[in-house]
Amino acid sequence: MRRIKIKLCGFTEKNSIESAIEAECDFIGFVFYEKSPRFVTIEAATALAKKIPEKISKVAVLVDPDFEFLDQIAKNLSPDFFQFHGTENINFLREVRKKFPHIKIIKAFKINDLKGLELIKSFEDVADIFLFDGQNPGSGKSFKWEILKNFHSKKDWFLSGGLRIDNLDEALKITGATMIDISSGIEKSRGQKSPELIRELATKIKNIS
Repeated sequence: MRRIKIKLCGFTEKNSIESAIEAECDFIGFVFYEKSPRFVTIEAATALAKKIPEKISKVAVLVDPDFEFLDQIAKNLSPDFFQFHGTENINFLREVRKKFPHIKIIKAFKINDLKGLELIKSFEDVADIFLFDGQNPGSGKSFKWEILKNFHSKKDWFLSGGLRIDNLDEALKITGATMIDISSGIEKSRGQKSPELIRELATKIKNIS
């Protein structure tokens, strides 16, 4: 049986972080994008991350950051991954890898069609993991999962965008994903994580795996 790896993203307070740790998720993400309802400062994320054990990867989620900002995050949060959601190109990611060789890279893509998937393959040499999202990341809206039905890559990839406990079975069946990224699907209101939903998700995944 396959094991589904879980990334939970957009944490802003202690109780939900504790629930994510108890649920034994694999990745915990902090959003450093000011327009997001899940935005946290570097100071707040660093304080929250103190509770995260080493076996859970810390992810800094970013949109077109400059290197000074990346340096501040690296020095304070010490993330395991930078996750890029903007227009970051291959040359930028090469530079990130050079400046921060100890931090791995997740590159997120908004999925429209099969043509977009071919473009993604050109990033295989500069990203460690891909993440496939809908057109409005963080909105809770998904994309047509059938696009990924026969997708193959040298890299592992997360399925993201509008995933919820009630549509997870279908999403995994169609895409064959082995890694999932959920944010709005574990919220009681926009930007507010629900410990109950986190526990329910963990139980669901264990039953699938």
